[in-house]
Amino acid sequence: MKLWQKIFLLTLALVIIVVNATSLVLLASNHRLSIEREQQNALARHNYLIAELQNTIIYTQLIERTVSLSDDEALSVALGVLERQRNDTTLAVSLFEGEAVVYSVDRQILNEELALLSESDYSSSIVESGEKTYLLIVSTTSFSERPYRLVSSFDISSTYDLFKEDFNQVRVIGIISALIVAGLLLLLVRGLLLPLRNLSGTTRKIAGGDLDNRANVQGHDELAEVARNLNTMADSIEHNITELEKLAESRQIFIGNLAHEMKTPLTSILGFADILRVKREVTDDDRIEYASVIVSETKRLQGLSGKLMELLTMGNIQITAEPVEIHELAAELATTLQPILKNHQIEFACELPEEETWITADDELIKSLIFNLVDNSIKASSPHNTIRFKVKPNTADNTVTLTVADEGVGIAPDQIPLLTEPFYMLDKARTRKHGGAGLGLALCAEIARAHDSRLHIESAPEQGTSVSVVLAKADEHG
Repeated sequence: MKLWQKIFLLTLALVIIVVNATSLVLLASNHRLSIEREQQNALARHNYLIAELQNTIIYTQLIERTVSLSDDEALSVALGVLERQRNDTTLAVSLFEGEAVVYSVDRQILNEELALLSESDYSSSIVESGEKTYLLIVSTTSFSERPYRLVSSFDISSTYDLFKEDFNQVRVIGIISALIVAGLLLLLVRGLLLPLRNLSGTTRKIAGGDLDNRANVQGHDELAEVARNLNTMADSIEHNITELEKLAESRQIFIGNLAHEMKTPLTSILGFADILRVKREVTDDDRIEYASVIVSETKRLQGLSGKLMELLTMGNIQITAEPVEIHELAAELATTLQPILKNHQIEFACELPEEETWITADDELIKSLIFNLVDNSIKASSPHNTIRFKVKPNTADNTVTLTVADEGVGIAPDQIPLLTEPFYMLDKARTRKHGGAGLGLALCAEIARAHDSRLHIESAPEQGTSVSVVLAKADEHG
């Protein structure tokens, strides 16, 4: 069963129950008030009849100028008064002495009258006889000191008939009202849930692959909030799928580049090793040359393997953030890089703050980052160029900017976003000549990311390249 059907049926049932229950309560209350009114009227008429009996007996005594009437005379006068009530169709009177019937207008209700004789001196009851309903009032009275029980029977059938008629009308009106309410409720529920149906259709389309489809957001109610959340979710899914497609494409390019990078040294190693294996006579110079090529290409594969392992494990490595002093870091890097820089006839200059400057970073990873940046600068530089390692504290946001700048060939602006992709090389011949595989900047980008930062690359052709990373300044140091 659909939601709109559940809401419709439950609301309709609730409305019918509430309306009918309210109508029945009001009807029952009105009927109870009518019965109470009938009882008050009947009691007044019953008391009036008793007073009339007593007054008639007294009046007869006055006419006959006697102190009192005999029991039979008093009874005769009383019966005369009761006989005059016979013309009143709404009242039937019976008189009992003990359980003996002295006078009765309607013998049909004697059984109910007899049942009330054992009650207290004054009692009343509502009884049904056939299709009629009667209100019986019984009280004790005496004529010339002889006790009698007077029973007044009032026909209140019209009150009960009116209640039944009203009940039937309420039932008919309830059915008609239910049909009207059902129609209006159906239109209302269908109208209110129209945005939900549209939302369901949009969800179905998105689930079917139409990620460009979005829900129409109207208003500020809960359905509008759900629609906004659905659109946000669709945007997120579309973004994630786009990223996954880019990742799949990047991995495909990565695997292709890896296969290509490994093919060249493996071909050289296999070729020269095969020459050494097949050729019977090899001079010492040829053997040394072939062995040198094999060693060089093997070192290249070894370097490629090491870089790949570093790059692949960066995502899982847990960095150890600790205070690192910049001057000590720069001195250690200068010592480590000196042989390489000297071999390429390149100067290395450090531009550091005069006071001690501490950063929060993983010591080994930061050294690896700077070493790779300097190594890239060496490959892009010419003899007698200068590579600068600059450190600039930023007091505004309590950070420190580390920069490696060179005077090399530079990079075109459209190629800068591609530099951190694995195996991307601007000048493949030049990079391979220096033993590179295009993994250095990719590794640097991962190290920066592990420190909640990123690489900032600025460059222009023939004007050199500057690569910066912003790190948190250490609050304490030991």
